[in-house]
Amino acid sequence: MSRKRITSAGDSAAVILSQEILDVMGVKVGDEIDVSVVDRTLILRSLEEAERARKVDAATKDIFERRRSAYEELAGGAE
Repeated sequence: MSRKRITSAGDSAAVILSQEILDVMGVKVGDEIDVSVVDRTLILRSLEEAERARKVDAATKDIFERRRSAYEELAGGAE
C-alpha cells in the first residue's frame, strides 16, 4: 500500500498517481476512468474494467432472480 496526499487543484482536489499505478490500472494520462465511492472508499477503474464489472453484476442479479425459488428452498433447510 502506498500513501498519497490530497493536494489542491484550483477549486478542486487532486491525488497524483504514479506511472506504476497507471500501468497496473491499464490507463494513461488523458484517458477517462470510472470513479465511484463505496462505503467511503474511492474506487478508480478503467472504463473497460467498469463495463466488465457492470456486466458481471447484471449477470449475477439475473441468475439470482431466475433461481430465487431454489435459493429460498435451500435457505429453508431440510424438512
